[in-house]
Amino acid sequence: MGFPKKLLWCLLLLSYGRVAAQPTAPAVVRGRVLHARDSVVFLTRPRNLLDPSPALKQVRLSPQGEFQFVLDSLPRPVAAQWGLGRPEKVRHYTDLWLSPGDTLTLTADARHFKKSLHFTGRGAAVNYYRAAQRRARTNNFYNAPEGRPEPQNPARMRDLADRYRQRAGAVLRTADLAHPLPPALRRQEAAAIRYDWGHALLAATTAYEYDNWPQGSVVRRMPAAYYGFLAELPLPQDSLLAHRAYREFARSYATYLLRERRQALPFAAFLPQQFPWAYDTVRQVLPAGPTRNYVLAQVLDELLRAGKQSDFGARMADFRALGAQDDLLSALNWRAARLAEYRAGQPAPAFAMTDLNGRPVRWTDLQGKLVYLDVWASWCHPCRAEAPALQALQARFAGRAGQVVFLSYSIDASAAAWRRAVAADHLADASNQVQVLGQLADPALRRLWGQRGVPQYWLIGPDGLVIDSNAPRPSNPAAIATLEAALKELAAKKPAP
Repeated sequence: MGFPKKLLWCLLLLSYGRVAAQPTAPAVVRGRVLHARDSVVFLTRPRNLLDPSPALKQVRLSPQGEFQFVLDSLPRPVAAQWGLGRPEKVRHYTDLWLSPGDTLTLTADARHFKKSLHFTGRGAAVNYYRAAQRRARTNNFYNAPEGRPEPQNPARMRDLADRYRQRAGAVLRTADLAHPLPPALRRQEAAAIRYDWGHALLAATTAYEYDNWPQGSVVRRMPAAYYGFLAELPLPQDSLLAHRAYREFARSYATYLLRERRQALPFAAFLPQQFPWAYDTVRQVLPAGPTRNYVLAQVLDELLRAGKQSDFGARMADFRALGAQDDLLSALNWRAARLAEYRAGQPAPAFAMTDLNGRPVRWTDLQGKLVYLDVWASWCHPCRAEAPALQALQARFAGRAGQVVFLSYSIDASAAAWRRAVAADHLADASNQVQVLGQLADPALRRLWGQRGVPQYWLIGPDGLVIDSNAPRPSNPAAIATLEAALKELAAKKPAP
């Protein structure tokens, strides 16, 4: 299969840390579906290491049920999904692992999909293993029975993570017996399980330590002995970068390095600072190489989406000087270009909005007021954790309803779920708020959600122009001062009568 050599392409370094050009090769997925009830099949994969949103390809089945996908210029292995039907109405699907140069043939009977799924060609063995992972729910700790719901007791968390690791290892061994993997690939898959285990253990620490996370302060520290598992998980292991579990662990490790700073602050105060701190710390702690470049790029991407714009420029210039891979630089430049339309002075996004009574709401309806915009969803736990702080912020400015309004914009697909959340969290109780629902098909919303996620908070001026597209969360002590400063500045600009 040649798998290790392909991964080594990503690791060749020139002097001064510059990364050599990465050889690329296509990967081909072809096959046949028997008794298909759908006319199309699809293949999705992450756009790049920084953007997990799916890049989609769809092809129509031939009259004989045949199909073919070609992924051009693949620089490294990728995790993909192949499915019957269209992504919005999937009938059956399976996870795939595609390496440069693979020619994988997939056949299935739509009437008995799981039992009939069959792979041949280069890459067949690892894709049998991927299908076994999907069936056993060992492809991600948080999709597994052991990780739902996530336990917050350290001893319980360790017990469940250990059980998951043992079960995932058993799935790997069974799949390897049925369809032997190349030894190097088997070792990498075993390592990926360890890093998935480690990521779950690291990620659990934040929820355990904070009071009313993600709003409050640390009320108890994770015992130092808890972190003993890190001895099994050295960084860097650059050959594992193609694996999601390793990347997630590496990013969690960057946050772990900030634990002393994090524990000294309320979470809301730590949140905007963590990105520049993480960049500077990782830059110093991790040795030069692909893993450090990836973590630095991931931190910069998060800084673009949720940090302060003033923290980005100098660090991006430093990242370029390090000789980072072209694909990481391209992904960051792409993100920066997409977010440019949300900078201060730009018009507020032209969302379609309807209120609780089903009536349309427009920015012109709010003209003349400072708008504190909260973009949220009923299924977003960090969003809903902000509800008490949002109510307190509304109460603080209740006497200035003519000057400032709080607009809560839900991206829920279900109006019923939105209404239930509004009622449960008492979001519509204040007189200086407006509750609106967006439409997921709205291009403005899709662009915004795709770049920034939820929750996010904005300040929109009385003229409908963006003042701040990354305003402090309601639970951040800086939120009151930010609103006061904006109102003061607007009053100073207002012409005398």
